[in-house]
Amino acid sequence: MNPCTSRDPPEPGADGPSSSSGEAEGADATSADGASFEATSFEELYERYFEFVWRSLRMLGVAREALDDAVQDTFGVIVRQLPHFEGRSSLRTWVFGVAQRVAANHRRGHRRKTAALEPLDDHRLASAEPDAHAHAELREAVDAVVSFCSTLDPGRRAVFVLGIVENVPAVEIAALLGIPVNTVYTRARALRLALREQLQQREVEHD
Repeated sequence: MNPCTSRDPPEPGADGPSSSSGEAEGADATSADGASFEATSFEELYERYFEFVWRSLRMLGVAREALDDAVQDTFGVIVRQLPHFEGRSSLRTWVFGVAQRVAANHRRGHRRKTAALEPLDDHRLASAEPDAHAHAELREAVDAVVSFCSTLDPGRRAVFVLGIVENVPAVEIAALLGIPVNTVYTRARALRLALREQLQQREVEHD
């Protein structure tokens, strides 16, 4: 598959801050499920991790209008570096590391577009024919979570995205960040509390 192949992107967090990471499971070279990296082609990796990369980039601060470019940049790096992947981490966290670097470049303004905000697209939101009010509420909730992420340092942002949004095991996050597993648990608890407080404050301000 060409890394520039277009797909309909998901809305990050459309299923809530605790979205399942099931689409990212089953292909990790060193994961407990025993999947073989050697059997994972780029096409399989692209299909399995597209939504994971999209959500991660959004939570890592890539502007909505720049997501298409950032996703393709990420998979462009992956297709070049995949032959050199040595399996020292899970494939999922390796992919996230690539997304982190791409997101950092986009946040610094590389290839940043200045387009207006996109209109609300029905196909980007996972729902059963919600009305316009439901669409607006969902978009506001997603934007609130993305805004919360923007206040975090890179290490805590990684814990939030991987641990809370994607449900990646703490041991994988600890290996990626080079921190103790207990630190991952501590940070995740603190982040959940901080997010809850921010969302509650947001509700008060909108009342």
